[in-house]
Amino acid sequence: MDSILLLGLVAVFGVFVFLNGRKRKAQIAQLESSVVIGANVIMLGGIKGKIVAVSDSSVVVETTPGTKIEFVRAAVRQVIEPELDTSQVTAKKPTAKPAAKATGKSTTAKKTAK
Repeated sequence: MDSILLLGLVAVFGVFVFLNGRKRKAQIAQLESSVVIGANVIMLGGIKGKIVAVSDSSVVVETTPGTKIEFVRAAVRQVIEPELDTSQVTAKKPTAKPAAKATGKSTTAKKTAK
């Protein structure tokens, strides 16, 4: 009975390892396909820049205007997606109550004691 349980646990572990490896390979393939000229990237050392040239084994990243560094292609850690331009986004504003007239009088009625 114990050997069946142990064999079952090993089989489940093997399935998880296999599926995780497949998922990781898909992520690597997606990252490699997004490494193109003009993409903003973060390298393994934390250097940020824009890709200006790509070859089979390396990429050239421009970190600041005029400063270009060549990296091994596998050193790309992340491709940064362009941020959403918030100036083009239109949001509905909540409807507000009409403003009081600027006559100096308060719009709320005061109760007077008699």
